[in-house]
Amino acid sequence: MRPVKAAKVVGIGLPKTGTTTLGACFRRFGFKHRTFDMDLAVQVKRNQLEPVLIEAAKFETFEDWPWFEIYRELDQRFPNSRFILTRRKDTSTYVASLKRHHEREGIRREDFAKPHWWDEVHGVAPDAWDYEKSAQRYERHNRSVLEYFGDRVNRDLLVVCWENGDGWAELSRFLNRRAPHEPFPHLR
Repeated sequence: MRPVKAAKVVGIGLPKTGTTTLGACFRRFGFKHRTFDMDLAVQVKRNQLEPVLIEAAKFETFEDWPWFEIYRELDQRFPNSRFILTRRKDTSTYVASLKRHHEREGIRREDFAKPHWWDEVHGVAPDAWDYEKSAQRYERHNRSVLEYFGDRVNRDLLVVCWENGDGWAELSRFLNRRAPHEPFPHLR
């Protein structure tokens, strides 16, 4: 079994921005990948970061919860890491995708059973979800990421939008990996 590389590649786009597709790409490139983990997200919300960072040491690539919330800490803990901000073509597309996800999950149905992590992670009752606040959070997150990386954009941070045609070519260049000879995945 090969050892895990010290430097990481972290998908830091919010959920519903193509993170599942990014995770599939990481796995296709052969990385030791860690996808979302809502129990780790609870630890992040409680500011119990050390166990989350210890878990991160075991893998090479990440996307979704809780990884996008702790990109600064991951950048500090794992020098020479790289980050990928997945975005939607615009904010309204992001919100529409989030709404569709919530409809599939049934969060507004009376019989919706909240997962044990819901309250701590989201801080709002499922039937009280505010999509305007979601839009603001999406824009704020993207702005904060771009400000944080500043002059490191395109060196340590790649910004992609699958809807605008980004895919294997951009990821391959950024990760210094050969592009697979197969269609780019589009997962949800």
